[in-house]
Amino acid sequence: MQTIKQETLTVTEANQALEVNYESGLWALIVKMMAYPELTFDAKKETIVFEGFVPFQELAKEWIIGINDGTYDVQQCQSCDAYFDINTAEGIYGKPEEFEEFICIPCADKMTAREYYQRFVERTV
Repeated sequence: MQTIKQETLTVTEANQALEVNYESGLWALIVKMMAYPELTFDAKKETIVFEGFVPFQELAKEWIIGINDGTYDVQQCQSCDAYFDINTAEGIYGKPEEFEEFICIPCADKMTAREYYQRFVERTV
């Protein structure tokens, strides 16, 4: 019986292999969006972990192309700095008329109306 080797790539190694310069949080989103059971992102170690049979680079290329061509509208939450595909994630905006300054629902739920007003509305008045 053969054993399946577990592979690990650091964020730096993934960036080099796929010729991008993504930060850890964006790689976490890409791994999450892939929804592949044998593929995980270890945020503490900033590593991508997968079973040897998972074609990680080929899968990642598809998502990178989708991010670059606008298929996925990836924005960073203005509160927690996590990345989200706003086509599939719920949230609110600091500039709703331009769909800018995305705030994810967990952060929006924690934010008071006063905090939102002071941070996003008061500056434009």
